[in-house]
Amino acid sequence: MKTDFNPLPAQSGFSTIMMVIIFMVVGLVLLIGFNLLICSWQKAIIMESQYYQQFNQANSSLTWGITQNWPAPKAHWHCLTEPTYQLKACIKKSLLKVDKYVLVRGEAKDEDFYLYTLAHFDNNRLIVEKGHWLDYCPEKRAIYCE
Repeated sequence: MKTDFNPLPAQSGFSTIMMVIIFMVVGLVLLIGFNLLICSWQKAIIMESQYYQQFNQANSSLTWGITQNWPAPKAHWHCLTEPTYQLKACIKKSLLKVDKYVLVRGEAKDEDFYLYTLAHFDNNRLIVEKGHWLDYCPEKRAIYCE
């Protein structure tokens, strides 16, 4: 007995090819989406890392500056630098009416990132009280901290 083998019509494989193409497009969209998500995470991690580097540099400068011998503070900034670790700290008279504070500023290298503290000046030394560390300018106007 002979059976006839009828080949499938030419369009019967079209749905399979379309399904494969749809899966490939969905997969590509998912890969692009994950790539964008990873890129945004990388940017956030880099920005956070740079922030912490600047913060630590400014904090080190501030801590180093507090331990130095300083001339009497004046109305403008007087700065000292330590070249080995690239530390820079500055002092000036504070304009705050309470006590006779000295404003101490620690700077991050090559950035406009500053940390401040209020201290008292006694015999070329700075005396810092607890709770006077600031990450913003304590003066009434920010221009007084420039």
